Amino acid sequence: MRMRRLRRRGELSAVGAGVLRVVSVVALAGGVCLAQIVPPVCAVPAGKQAASLRPQVGPRPTVEAAVATAETAAADPTMVVAAEPMENFGVARYRLSDYADCVGTGGCYWADLDAQAKRAEAELKRLIATEKAGEKLALVLDIDETSLTNYCEMKREDYGFISVPFNEWAVSAEADMAIPGTLRLFNEARGAGLEVFFITGRPGEQKAATARNLEAAGYRGWKGLALREGPEKTMATVAYKSEERRKIVDAGYRIVMSVGDQWSDLNGEPRAEISVKLPNPFYYLP
Repeated sequence: MRMRRLRRRGELSAVGAGVLRVVSVVALAGGVCLAQIVPPVCAVPAGKQAASLRPQVGPRPTVEAAVATAETAAADPTMVVAAEPMENFGVARYRLSDYADCVGTGGCYWADLDAQAKRAEAELKRLIATEKAGEKLALVLDIDETSLTNYCEMKREDYGFISVPFNEWAVSAEADMAIPGTLRLFNEARGAGLEVFFITGRPGEQKAATARNLEAAGYRGWKGLALREGPEKTMATVAYKSEERRKIVDAGYRIVMSVGDQWSDLNGEPRAEISVKLPNPFYYLP
């Protein structure tokens, strides 16, 4: 089996003197076999369409072919070309799809996730070794695109966010899909005696289904699960997640690590001693 090394930028955020320091490292995901790091197979639920929202007229061009077509046309002296200060969204979506499906030349989302999880595992082991007698250590995890993946729903909607089907998916049995590296990290934390708390921006109405899917995905033995309730539903994400971390600290825990796919999962006080930012090219939550 041919082995391919991936050179990717990873980001770990560390706290020092109350200031969030972003430590960027360039590392090799040595020994990563791309045949083993592939997108999950997505089943099509009954009554759902597996087709893209846009009509398909013939095979989809590659990103390289789409770019080459535009460059060739722009070089034609008989062509009047309009200024395009932004990348064409359709081509950008092709690029995103290729990255998510680990095809083409733009890298592999799943390999990048796993490489970052391995960095987090190494940091967690170091932090566990600093535990003092009587301390209660905690790991905080976000859920969407951190602990569970919504890849199949996003792919079905052509990587556009449509709230109704997305929320239907989130509470369905099909949504019990763990991100493997985060599940490894969870199990290592639990094996070392750490308590794990989930903090998600999902509404409280989804709590039972979220707990069921976490359990079904392999996350068993966690300590807490926080979803937005009442006035929390209108709070800024940073304020809401900071408030939930404060409750953990006030309960006597030392939060050694927090993992999320959005900066808003990690910012605000109190912060974890090490914050791990996972890649998410699909959507942004301020």
